[in-house]
Amino acid sequence: MDVVHAFRSRKKWITAIAGIAVIGAFAAVALGSTGVGFAPTNLATASLVNEVKLNSDRVKLQTKGPTDVRVQKVVIAAAGRSGWHHHPGIVIVAVESGQVTFTNSDCSSTTYGAGLPAGSAFIEDGNDPGEASSVGGAVVYATFVAPHAVPPVFRIEDDPQSCP
Repeated sequence: MDVVHAFRSRKKWITAIAGIAVIGAFAAVALGSTGVGFAPTNLATASLVNEVKLNSDRVKLQTKGPTDVRVQKVVIAAAGRSGWHHHPGIVIVAVESGQVTFTNSDCSSTTYGAGLPAGSAFIEDGNDPGEASSVGGAVVYATFVAPHAVPPVFRIEDDPQSCP
């Protein structure tokens, strides 16, 4: 009887340890892809129900059907990063304060902020993963324009890239 009880107890411990390891692995992947010190706040989400064809003052905007729009304020802590991701449609990012470095999947990067050569706004688009980061912290406003989906999809997580 004691041998059977000891076997069952050992089996429970092995199962519990394996379960903790699996949960830890999922948490590590989730934290690796969603970033650290990156706090988005949704300010507004809306839909354009019809296609848009505008061409005004040398700016052109065209959609080919219903579109979802979201505006977020994102506070990036010092040494914060977004995690590797991409967006359906386009995102227009305005850097209100601080500096933001955007790294592409080919490991090229550009830093944006007031007074910098690249300016204080940038665009994210397409299926190519990227990651935003800030050495000293930053505040940005992001306007997402994405194809209509239920529920709306504005961000897709990607596997971490190995950039030096």
